[in-house]
Amino acid sequence: MSGHSKWAQIKHKKAATDAKRGNLFGKLSRAITIAAKDGADPTANFKLRLAIERARSFNLPADNIERAIAKAAGDKNISDLVSVLYEAYAPGGAAILIEGVTDNKNRTSAEIKHMLSGYGGKFAESGSVSWMFSRKGVILLAAADNLSLESPETELMLIDAGAEEIERIEDGTTIYTSPEHRVQVVETLKKSGFVVADSYETFIPTTPIENIGPRDLARTEALIEKLEEHDDIENVSSNI
Repeated sequence: MSGHSKWAQIKHKKAATDAKRGNLFGKLSRAITIAAKDGADPTANFKLRLAIERARSFNLPADNIERAIAKAAGDKNISDLVSVLYEAYAPGGAAILIEGVTDNKNRTSAEIKHMLSGYGGKFAESGSVSWMFSRKGVILLAAADNLSLESPETELMLIDAGAEEIERIEDGTTIYTSPEHRVQVVETLKKSGFVVADSYETFIPTTPIENIGPRDLARTEALIEKLEEHDDIENVSSNI
């Protein structure tokens, strides 16, 4: 996973246009609502607390957060939301995993298929793409914490908590965990005084594609950006 950093993507999202910001706010609010289904008290529901903290890092207003939590208790349609995972190929053969949440699988599937075909991509058979990725928890820390993380004692503490890899770059530090250890590592970091800039789960490519042409690369990047703008799509991973 060396060299794989989400900092550029995070900065890009934080500097989004108003339209994209509204789309992002909607997704952050929905993540809070889904997490709140397991309890509306963030002190007792750590997943909800993480969702709220992540939303605040993107400047989601407090009123939006409160409404998203209240919606979990008052909206019967919340139970109709289901997670979806689409496997696809981009132009040039790059593998793509598309994660989303929808209340209408047929509608979302048709819309994603249309987007893919518009950029020279297509759906892949189940299992033909997912084997190239590994599900991981990702935790981002600011560059100010880089020096503190170089302590062997700190590294051992994080490894004991479930950290699998610690990657330092100029802009900050990325810590990778298994999904089941992400919350535990975040708790350990916060108790030790570190500021967690972001925390989420995603698919990390284990089989990167090589020798993709510049035209196919540009089309794939445009496709991914278009997919990420879709209201039902939460995350897009590729093996570029």
